[in-house]
Amino acid sequence: MGNMRKDPDNGRATEELSVRIGRTFVRLLRRALIIVCLESVLIGGIFAILYTLLDNRGSAREYTEKIDRAMLSKVSMLEAVASGVSSGTLNDREDIQRYVDSMVEMDDQVSAVYSCYDENITIMSGGWQPPADFVVTEREWYKGAQADPEEVYISAPYVDKQSGGICITLSKATYRDGSIAGVVGMDMYMDNLVSLIEESYAGSSYVFLTTADGTVLVHPNDAYSLSVNNTSTVQEVNSGRYRHFVQNDMKTRLFTDYQGGFKFGIGNTSEVTGWKVISVKPIHSILLLFALIIGLNLGLYFVMTALTRRNVRSKISVLFYPLESISSKMSRVAQGDLSVVFDEEKNSLEIERLTDSINETIGSLKFYIDSISGTVTAISDKNLTVTIDGDFKGSYVQIKDALESIVSNLNASFSQINQEAERVLEYADSLKRTTEHVAESASAQNELVASVSEDMARLTEQTRQITERAGSVRDNAETTKTHLETGNREMAELVSAINSIEQCYREIAGFVGTIRDIADQTNLLSLNASIEAARAGEAGRGFAVVAGEINTLAASSALASENIHKLIAQSQSAVSAGKELVTATSATIQQGMSDSAQSKQHMDEIVEFVKKQQKAIEDVNEELREVAEIVENNAASAQENTAISQQLNECAQSLQQMVDSFTLR
Repeated sequence: MGNMRKDPDNGRATEELSVRIGRTFVRLLRRALIIVCLESVLIGGIFAILYTLLDNRGSAREYTEKIDRAMLSKVSMLEAVASGVSSGTLNDREDIQRYVDSMVEMDDQVSAVYSCYDENITIMSGGWQPPADFVVTEREWYKGAQADPEEVYISAPYVDKQSGGICITLSKATYRDGSIAGVVGMDMYMDNLVSLIEESYAGSSYVFLTTADGTVLVHPNDAYSLSVNNTSTVQEVNSGRYRHFVQNDMKTRLFTDYQGGFKFGIGNTSEVTGWKVISVKPIHSILLLFALIIGLNLGLYFVMTALTRRNVRSKISVLFYPLESISSKMSRVAQGDLSVVFDEEKNSLEIERLTDSINETIGSLKFYIDSISGTVTAISDKNLTVTIDGDFKGSYVQIKDALESIVSNLNASFSQINQEAERVLEYADSLKRTTEHVAESASAQNELVASVSEDMARLTEQTRQITERAGSVRDNAETTKTHLETGNREMAELVSAINSIEQCYREIAGFVGTIRDIADQTNLLSLNASIEAARAGEAGRGFAVVAGEINTLAASSALASENIHKLIAQSQSAVSAGKELVTATSATIQQGMSDSAQSKQHMDEIVEFVKKQQKAIEDVNEELREVAEIVENNAASAQENTAISQQLNECAQSLQQMVDSFTLR
């Protein structure tokens, strides 16, 4: 200390000051150490608890997201199968059989794909044929899919008796002509999900999986896990202490584990399946950390107080002068200036150690900052093959591990994104082809429906004309019936008139007979008169003339009556023939009236039937117009889906190009 004044009074004052400062420093240091120890214990404990809770919460979310990602790919695959079956491009059983066989080959976790229909028809991959008593429409997965046709139904997990593995069934409703016609299903193994859960078994920490109702699926204790011979629920195992995590999402709770000891647990629900993911973390690490912090703080307290009591009084005075320089330089270091060199006069071993330590610390900081900066720069340049070289020590090892973990996670994430992008691209291409087939089918259906509509319109017009003709025939039949009824009445009157004529002929015949009798008597009287006139001689001559005239009159009367009788006989014969003819004609007219009435009834029925047919044809025509609108809308939707699939394809290609811009390990 060449710049210090060598004055004895000043030396004593400095010594007294150093003593007072040393004592004061020791007291303050003790208090500070006590406060620091308490705070470090409290803060360390809080951070340890928070770290465990956050780690447990992150573990539950991480495994839930992994399960959701794994199941979403299967859900997307089943939706693609349902779209392919509903598109209408698979027209026969052989096409559907080839389609489901090809879908099974796409994923080794899928054991079977099948297309079922309401007519109790099942077409399964591999050509499996159901037994005679197999009723597919009564299956739970079939009913569940049709109950909510817009969503994919996921069955409760079950154990395959042949392989002993856990399986689930996914199903979705399919359509035919716009109506629900059946269900497609997919059986898959849960081996990947079981392996995923088993990866979490690390010491006393673990994650296990249950169904929504609490049935344990995968657990580190095999006695709890679902198997051929065992089915356990959270209400039964571990004295029911797991129930809280199934009933409440993301709520941490302290409980007694089946292995013994207290642990933190938290549950989370899968959005895709509704299953429960429960993460369990031990608490003994927190207790050990508490004990370690307390021991370190007590050791630090006793060591610091002992060292301070022994050395601070003799050393503090020599520290004052270089400490000011060190303090000013440390301010520059605090502002980020690492070019500072601590070259103060080493008037004490502490100052020497302090400056060497600070210089060494600055050198280490430069090294760490350069390494970290190089790594971050490489990441910003999309180079994910970078590695962190050099020997990191102490707390910086955590930074190195964190950076290496970040780079590894980025590599894994981008690799998975690249795989998913390729899969999305495949799905987009498949969707595009399917949508194009649907659009072509919809266009063909639209043309066919238009042609049928035109035929139905012509049929409607022809039916209308038939209805008009049938109405006209019915009116003519009514008129004919009226004329026949009039003719029947007139014929009846004619029969009555002929009967009257016949009666008159009978009466005239009677009169002719009377005339004939009168003529015979007159003739007899004239004969008698002639005889009497002859007897009278000359006196009777005049009377003889009269008798002769009377005889002549009688002969004429007899001849006239005979002619009249012949005429009457002929007239009666003609009247009888006319009567028979009129009777036959009347019977014919009666039969004609009956036939006309029956014809009119049949014609009425024909007219009514034709009207109903016309109404039915008009209804069919209207429904065809509605079907044409639906088909047209389907065609438009198919075109929109084609555009969407094209956009999806472009997005997948863009995502793949973006991932390709990164250089991965």
